[in-house]
Amino acid sequence: MRRNPRPTTLPFWRPTTAAASAIAIVALPGFLVGSFAPQIKEDLDFGDTELGALLTFGYLISSIVMQLGGGVADRKGPLLILRTGVAIGATSALLVGTTANTYVILLLCIGLNRVGEGLIQPATNTLISLGVDQPRQGIAMAIKQSAVPLSTALAGLAVPTLGSTLGWKGTFLILAILAFPAWLLIPNVEVSPSTTFPSRRDMWRSRHLRITSIAGAFSAAALVTMAGFLTTAAKAAGFSDSAAGLILGIGGLVMIGARLAWGYFADKFMFDRFKAVSISLAIGSVAFVLFAIGTKTTIIIGALVSFGIGWSWPGLLLLGVIEQYPDEPGAATATLQTSIRLGAMIAPLGFGIVVDTSGFGTAWILAFSSTVIGAVLMSSASRALRGH
Repeated sequence: MRRNPRPTTLPFWRPTTAAASAIAIVALPGFLVGSFAPQIKEDLDFGDTELGALLTFGYLISSIVMQLGGGVADRKGPLLILRTGVAIGATSALLVGTTANTYVILLLCIGLNRVGEGLIQPATNTLISLGVDQPRQGIAMAIKQSAVPLSTALAGLAVPTLGSTLGWKGTFLILAILAFPAWLLIPNVEVSPSTTFPSRRDMWRSRHLRITSIAGAFSAAALVTMAGFLTTAAKAAGFSDSAAGLILGIGGLVMIGARLAWGYFADKFMFDRFKAVSISLAIGSVAFVLFAIGTKTTIIIGALVSFGIGWSWPGLLLLGVIEQYPDEPGAATATLQTSIRLGAMIAPLGFGIVVDTSGFGTAWILAFSSTVIGAVLMSSASRALRGH
């Protein structure tokens, strides 16, 4: 395993908190759309297929701009990219809260948000790689990636706490205001001088990174769909809007604990990061079988398994990648996360179509199959790394 420790003068919490805050700002809109989905669909008059298309369009935009974010962060430092992404996220939230009166406008606003998200995701990996000492990068990455489940939890909790008073548009306006302190928190870190940087084609030639990226695509296809449709499925099982949002919120909190645990163990012990991810996916796939059964009890248990195990691994996976590519962490993780976005882009639309035509049971079984494929491929990536 290649290692290139870099000394840093920044305190641990500055780059870690800045990275987590930046991700939360751009991750929250997608989860808010999922948690408020029953209300938004009613207000703007669209169905599950359109909801899936909304998520798909956002991930398409994200995948297009992600390589730019990682490459510029590696060359020039992450400060400019991160501040630009947060500003874009704030603008998007403001537009949703003030102008999203039709489905098309909401679609465009979410697309704008995903521009910011695509820039920010790989740049935060560069910030952690350069701004945090290596013995603490595992917990730093775990905290950063916990911003995503924190966003899930906040989005779920927003339904019973803010939904009845401010509504979904008012919740987006609060998010726009919160972007300002996140923008100020982002530090400047120096990058190592280098005359050459790998292209995405160069990165893709690495067999290990290629298999890891494909595995990530299949895994994300199932898990992103779960987050986007869980509240709708819970409501179909008999839960109220508030209870369905609460399930999403509690699941996000469980995921935070699981990701922090992986980060702690990654710093304390040396083990195969990619094999651990494979095991998490294999166990987590059981959740989709429980979702397919579709009772209130199986929905709750499935949510806990999916959030606590099946989706606990992103920080660990990204840590494994930046450990292998310490000189180009943004470009390497952008290659991985672009593939993850492609999986996340295709799946929600297909899931929505299946739900509208065949019901949730069939759709969840397809998600189960996608997760199993991701687990098998991640195990292959582990073997490829050992062979190399």
